[in-house]
Amino acid sequence: MQNSEQVSALMAFLNCTPEVAQALDAAMAPQAFDHKDILVHQGDKNSQIWLILDGKAQLQIIGYEGQITLLATHGPGEILGAFPEETESNMDIKVYGSLTALQIPSNDLHELLRTYPSLGAGLSKILGNQFNAILDRLASHVTLTATGRVYRELLRLVDENDQASPPPVIAALALTAQTTRETASRAINALVRRGIIERDKRRLEIISRGLLESLVV
Repeated sequence: MQNSEQVSALMAFLNCTPEVAQALDAAMAPQAFDHKDILVHQGDKNSQIWLILDGKAQLQIIGYEGQITLLATHGPGEILGAFPEETESNMDIKVYGSLTALQIPSNDLHELLRTYPSLGAGLSKILGNQFNAILDRLASHVTLTATGRVYRELLRLVDENDQASPPPVIAALALTAQTTRETASRAINALVRRGIIERDKRRLEIISRGLLESLVV
């Protein structure tokens, strides 16, 4: 991504002026990561922040017995890392697919906020939306069945045409819904049999969104 494109992306994500976006762009370093790269390990000290430009990263908590719990998945325009200062990470930040991001030390971003107070509005909106998304996921885990969580994640994955191309990987869908691969596979196969979705190697399409929404219980 060219510098001008990065500045435009920063303006859009943070709803800031060109001056603020240019100052941010000058202070941030572009980084590219591959599938399954770990930005920071659970238990490590971290003093960096990443603003995602393209791709996705997952926040994963590893339990005492090695079980993995997916807390959230973040994408373009969202923030990962330590803020406002260095901290010990209580989770792995793992790349899913590939990731392009802008990296900045936490202290540097803190200083930019002092220089450009208006930057706080954009940052608070991003962090607030991420916080609400995590609360929504936790509420779903408490109130929905495993199958219901699979169907809810499926509804989140499709575009405005109710399609996902390529189709979601069952193992990844299961992890996101916090259930087993077998449960997720049975849930998807049941939708195919009933004609609620169509799925092949290229794409998945929801044929009856209303029916699928009624199964999110």
